[in-house]
Amino acid sequence: MKIERSKINFSIGKNTSKNIYKVIPVVKDNLPKELETKFSDQIRSGIFSGESGQSFIDESERIIYLGLGNSNKVSIRSVAQIFLSVGEKLRKWDSVGLEIKLTRFLTKTLSTSSLVYQIANSIDLGAFPINVLAKDFKEKKGKFGNVSFILEDSNAEKSAKAGLDKSRSVSKYVNGARYIAHLPANHFTPEEFVSRSKEIAKEAGLKITVMDEPQLKKEKMGGILAVSQGSDKKPKMIVLEYNPPKAKSKKKLALIGKGLTFDSGGISIKPAQDMHEMKYDMCGAAAVIHAIGAIAELGISVPVIAAIGVAENMPDAAALKPGDVYTAHNGLTVEVQNTDAEGRLVLGDVLSYIGKKYKPDYMVDLATLTGAIIISLGHEAAGVMSNSDKLRGLLDEASASSDERTWNLPLWEEYGEDLKSDIADLRNIAGRPGGSLSAAKYLERFVDSGIDWAHIDIAGTAWRKKASGTQIGNGPSGYGVRLLVDLAEKLEKNRGV
Repeated sequence: MKIERSKINFSIGKNTSKNIYKVIPVVKDNLPKELETKFSDQIRSGIFSGESGQSFIDESERIIYLGLGNSNKVSIRSVAQIFLSVGEKLRKWDSVGLEIKLTRFLTKTLSTSSLVYQIANSIDLGAFPINVLAKDFKEKKGKFGNVSFILEDSNAEKSAKAGLDKSRSVSKYVNGARYIAHLPANHFTPEEFVSRSKEIAKEAGLKITVMDEPQLKKEKMGGILAVSQGSDKKPKMIVLEYNPPKAKSKKKLALIGKGLTFDSGGISIKPAQDMHEMKYDMCGAAAVIHAIGAIAELGISVPVIAAIGVAENMPDAAALKPGDVYTAHNGLTVEVQNTDAEGRLVLGDVLSYIGKKYKPDYMVDLATLTGAIIISLGHEAAGVMSNSDKLRGLLDEASASSDERTWNLPLWEEYGEDLKSDIADLRNIAGRPGGSLSAAKYLERFVDSGIDWAHIDIAGTAWRKKASGTQIGNGPSGYGVRLLVDLAEKLEKNRGV
């Protein structure tokens, strides 16, 4: 399953395309004099005022003015969101290039490398179609013109180039995660997850290990096997390894992802409304395997392991039943009181296996784990629950630089008290109150002591209906790829801490 590179050629400097528009971002409280003079009637009547997200085209000069709002509210986040819509327009046009002017105000107010990185990401995300199974997609033959950045301050060009170089690798993998996440379960099964992982391994030069059902049984991966009982699709565990030749950090980072290619809820079946969205229950795994691809392509000098548990949760005569007890990889017995709380069963095995086999210093799991996190944080941030102040701080830094928002939540012992079972070591649910937190306490039971671990619940950010900041709407966002790339960069910079 091939990973597509961007069809847009990005560069710094004058655009050589024949058919181009100049794009000039402007602030509401300081509009360019030439704009105010030439289009005074339009400005006076409110057709264009520089409000955030407004656009106005001067066809005679082939200039697109983009409103950024008031200068004191301009941020990389707000600029990135505006350029998502620019990318969407570029997708509908044919062979139109853009020459984006970055004024001194922007490059002095904001980090130039981050600004160019996120603008290029946004254009790439907006221009990337996800309706890949539609007749319209197959028949559309439009081409993209080149996109270039012109900087008023030539001293900022080096930083701009660094941001653009990073975007070329990262946006490809963000879109790659979005692409597989949006495929329905009859087009993307656990077997296709293997195919995609092999392609990433080939592209990025990674070692790959795939465990099929016989190996999972041999390794006593009872959680993954229990969840997959009701499906005719066989489960997998996939491990990708990145070992840079001259690692600046001796400490290893493990990235763990939940990969339910479809989650019906099993015997505890979900309501029919919006069940089709449960094809997105593998967004954590999609983010993890694409993040390690980006980390390797960027040459970040930190050893990284990415491991995903992949299965399909279906109701069937052979399916896991409420009340059943299984034995997990680490030997704990688990009473399954709700088969729709299945992601933690899969993750528990993977966390245990990776902890014991690879002994990572840091371990981060991403999962669309609970609807409760959406009640807590909406779609604006993922919830972080961690046993380590150090790792929590690194994730805070990575969240700030990547603009993939996270919010820290407690991991107090009290949240795990109701996981006690009267027949097994623990049960898989603890009631509705604090559901995201008790789920994290469940996962903590599968993390070996001495490992700095964080659980990131991305159920609210993995897919969304409308764009916000750097996160594109109308489907899967690719959330987590940029966050994990920046986490690896922080570890490299701090030499593993």
